[in-house]
Amino acid sequence: MNWMHALYATYEQNRDYVGRIDKEPAQGNRKERLITPLLPLYHSMQNAHITITLNKQGELVNASLNNPNTQPTIIPVTEGSGGRTSGACPHPLCDKLQYVAGDNADYFPPAETPAKRTKQVKTLLESYEQYEQQLSEWAAFDPGNIKLNAILAYIRKKSLIADLVKEGILHVENSTNTLVPAWKGDKQEMPSIFEILGASTQENAFIRWKVNSRDGSPAEVYHDPSMYESWRRYTESKSTKRGMCYILGQTAPLAANHPARIRNAGDKAKLISSNDSSGYTYRGKFIEADEACGVSTEVTQKAHSALRWLISRQGWYDGDLVILAWSPGLLNVPSPCGNVQEWQHYAPDQPTPNDQVTQLVKQFKKELSGGGKERLQTSLNENDMDNRVLVLSLNSASPGRMSLSSFQEFSVSDYLNNLLAWHSRASWKQHLPKDKEGNDRSYIGAPSISMIVKAAYGGKVDDKLRKHALSRLLPCVLQNLPIPPDLEKQCILQASKRHSMEWWEWEMTLGVSCSIYRYNHPRTNTSSSDIMSLDSSITDRSYLFGRLLAVAEAIEASALKVTNTSRPTNAEKFMQRFQQRPAETWPMLEKSIQPYRNILHRNEKTIPYLKKYDEYLDNIMDTFLLGQLMDNAPLTGAYLLGYHCQRAFIYKPKEEKNVQPTE
Repeated sequence: MNWMHALYATYEQNRDYVGRIDKEPAQGNRKERLITPLLPLYHSMQNAHITITLNKQGELVNASLNNPNTQPTIIPVTEGSGGRTSGACPHPLCDKLQYVAGDNADYFPPAETPAKRTKQVKTLLESYEQYEQQLSEWAAFDPGNIKLNAILAYIRKKSLIADLVKEGILHVENSTNTLVPAWKGDKQEMPSIFEILGASTQENAFIRWKVNSRDGSPAEVYHDPSMYESWRRYTESKSTKRGMCYILGQTAPLAANHPARIRNAGDKAKLISSNDSSGYTYRGKFIEADEACGVSTEVTQKAHSALRWLISRQGWYDGDLVILAWSPGLLNVPSPCGNVQEWQHYAPDQPTPNDQVTQLVKQFKKELSGGGKERLQTSLNENDMDNRVLVLSLNSASPGRMSLSSFQEFSVSDYLNNLLAWHSRASWKQHLPKDKEGNDRSYIGAPSISMIVKAAYGGKVDDKLRKHALSRLLPCVLQNLPIPPDLEKQCILQASKRHSMEWWEWEMTLGVSCSIYRYNHPRTNTSSSDIMSLDSSITDRSYLFGRLLAVAEAIEASALKVTNTSRPTNAEKFMQRFQQRPAETWPMLEKSIQPYRNILHRNEKTIPYLKKYDEYLDNIMDTFLLGQLMDNAPLTGAYLLGYHCQRAFIYKPKEEKNVQPTE
């Protein structure tokens, strides 16, 4: 199945959501936000600043300003206006004052010179005329539509701005009787319209309509399903160009323009564009755009609307990069970009008609909390599209062009099993940034892909490099492929630069590096059921050197605590050098901790600790194979595993330490 057909099918299967405006509740640091709705065919979303209410005769009843929570409005659009960027191209019903107000030229602030003013007036008159003509043609197609006729009758009076000024909605200069371009008076006295418009001027106010038709339908034209349907029928009646739709495999009206505003309201990048009709026409290969690929208007509208809706609901963002995972039947699925904490809270946000899918989700959450070691079993029909999971990623090549970076399809069971495998194989203790109260946050599980990139390159990384790294990591989670070796190496190098990071940031980098090395080199893992327990039977050279480093750090840290001194230990300072030249650095480190051993030896309370540390060192030295201690080659990531496990064992509570390390 191709990506566009999958989105088209998702729209068809979730028609109950069409026109429904939902909000995502506030959670943690996130504020409440509007979810872009699944739009009716040939409609779009726009923030409307002013609502004008009419009676069915087209007479003004009242006008009001819309607060930010009620501004999002579903409006009909033409193929051209839906992706307009410049030039006069009116929406059919709700639009800016430039289009809907017949008296726009009388009230808009004049241009600086007579020549520019002449051009301005011409543009304003043409904008209104195009809007009025388009609305007239729609009303003629649907003559019994009371709301259309009322709006048409009102705008033909050409008194819209004058009425809004009388209602106290818009404000004019006393000297010129034109709209005030910006408020320069006391902020306490600033009219509400300027607060609502923000940085925009009054000329950019967007108008929507209410008509008290008294026929039982909603007064708000933007909530009326009969208005959605009327516009759909009218639009399709005007379709003239027909051809083969490559998605449906049948003859249908073809789209000449495709929707924009996919990732957000200000997004002008398009996935499909064919405006190369002059000059080097279509690279010299075609005469018409549809010779390359024909997509029907219905399919592109529904597919793009579904994509917009899904991204707003459950898309994962990193700047211009968007990664989306969904299932047409299950709809909401765990994101491959999240971490295990997010997956544990995952729940389908709609009841699924398939009990087997419901049981599979329950099994997924149970295995996730248990470490994800068992593979999910299912008897689902994997060929049924409802039981498929689709993952795509989008990125912008330029402000006007968007690329589909990847598209993959899985069965629901394979997708969830792959997430479980990632969680199981890459599980380690992960540290997160401190919360608002300054408390440490951590969990045991696999890191998210953004955590891996941050561990490898730090927080201040070039956008292109970060997005490229994220795209390379996605298949590792989705298909259980190895982490790229260069990213593994970079994480290990960063984890060795302990002195250059804050404590929590270094702990995060250490946890991520251990996860990556464990994932890429499963044979190095401890044989214990506890993935982070110390395994004293491992003879890997790097693992043993890491254990030595942890004990040396503990000796000095204990002595510093006795003397109430706060500073980095020599083990921390030498960590980067130790990773590069261990055999050369260990004698230096061993010599540097001798004074701290003496401090512990002179204190009766710390003598038992020193004896225990010496015991650890002796056991580690005895485990080295012949020649390993003299090998000065750089250490692999296993040294971080050894360091982390040995450090955790040293600082374990006394009752837990009675359990001997794995032999």
